[in-house]
Amino acid sequence: MPATSTEASIWEQVIHPQGELRHRAVARSILQLSFSPEERARMHELSARNQDGSLTVEEESELDHYNRVGTVLSIMKSKARKLLRTGRRAS
Repeated sequence: MPATSTEASIWEQVIHPQGELRHRAVARSILQLSFSPEERARMHELSARNQDGSLTVEEESELDHYNRVGTVLSIMKSKARKLLRTGRRAS
């Protein structure tokens, strides 16, 4: 794996190491993953405070973590939807 791998690409390798989402049951399970209402409220709070420029360094890091996890989750869900829509593997 190249040294410039993103966290998203590393997670993708952990979740489906052959680079393919292969099973419809797994795809359906991925589509069920989501942030809790409390986590969504926290992300909204951090985002609003970020726009005001009032986040601490720790809160900036927390928001960054949420953003990274959200990005990976979006990619995974997109691949899962593609697999379920086409009936083929989503690479």
